[in-house]
Amino acid sequence: MIRSVAHFFLMSLAVVWFSRCGSEDSPKEEQPTPVPVRTTKVTPQPIAYPMTYSGTVEPIDKVSLSTKATGWIDKIYVEEGQSVQKGAPLIKVRSKDIEAKRGQVEAAIAEAQAHFKNAETNFQRIKTLYEKKAATQKELDDTQTAFDGARARLNAVQARKKEIEEMLQYTFLKAPFDGSVTRKMLDAGDLANPGQPILQVENSAKVKVVAKVPEKEIQALRVGMPVRILIPASHIGSNDSSVTYPIDRIVPSADPLSRQFDVHVIVDNSAGSIKPGMFARVQGGSSEGALLMVPKQAVFRRGQLQGLYVVNSENIAHLRWIRTGMEDGDQVEITSGLTIGEAVVIEGGQLLTDGQPVEVKK
Repeated sequence: MIRSVAHFFLMSLAVVWFSRCGSEDSPKEEQPTPVPVRTTKVTPQPIAYPMTYSGTVEPIDKVSLSTKATGWIDKIYVEEGQSVQKGAPLIKVRSKDIEAKRGQVEAAIAEAQAHFKNAETNFQRIKTLYEKKAATQKELDDTQTAFDGARARLNAVQARKKEIEEMLQYTFLKAPFDGSVTRKMLDAGDLANPGQPILQVENSAKVKVVAKVPEKEIQALRVGMPVRILIPASHIGSNDSSVTYPIDRIVPSADPLSRQFDVHVIVDNSAGSIKPGMFARVQGGSSEGALLMVPKQAVFRRGQLQGLYVVNSENIAHLRWIRTGMEDGDQVEITSGLTIGEAVVIEGGQLLTDGQPVEVKK
């Protein structure tokens, strides 16, 4: 028993001795060297920034072709998506009955012209005799009435011919301008009724961007003001922010439900990359505001993320993931991830890691 106690006591002393020896020999943990950085305090900055409005691309010219006379469609010469030039034939509607009416009215015109010529000759003869006192007033009045009636009948049948010829124009429809066929409502063999659309043709050499502007901001815009157009689907405006277009029209009355005004901007589309119906943005005018802005050099990217470093009161750098907004020169707006008064690293950030001690240089 006495031996066991003594053995345990000696073993305890050995453990204590080795522990002390180990602690004296182990190196002390070194603190990381502070990284020198420069910082700037985040404060709201007054700035005038362009206002942005959503819009839609529309064709500058759009026509639905139809006939004024009921008839069967003989031929449609184009298909949807096909480009056409002004004056190109598009639709032929059967017109035998109208052509028959034109033949009848041409015969009536010939008869009316002969009657008019005879009435005119007779009137001039009686008028000459009346001036020589060889004809009575009644004879002059009768020939005058006959002459006026013959002229009226001739004018009537000539007007009827013009009406028929106009109807014939609507049986052979041509392209009203350079453009493309965007819709085909009827096919050959279908019955076309007066006013019923058959084809829709759009002019796409230029397009119209129609933007919706709230009533509280419409006073900042005016006709002729240059605005920037962005059409993401066609990459318009994404590469060159210097290209602007003047406002062509501001509709003077707002939509009664949305309280928004339509603003029209004409955009060149000679390349044909812009299609009606595409989403567009219009940037123009300006609005005063206070934004959190930092130098662009403070922001870095890691994959799809954007970040920067902030320094706390203990001179420790912390990584902060952020979202950015508009740019103004060498400054960029921070829309989330940063608060007023924080110190943002603007120099030396490339050497930092999260939790790194720093030495702030003046």
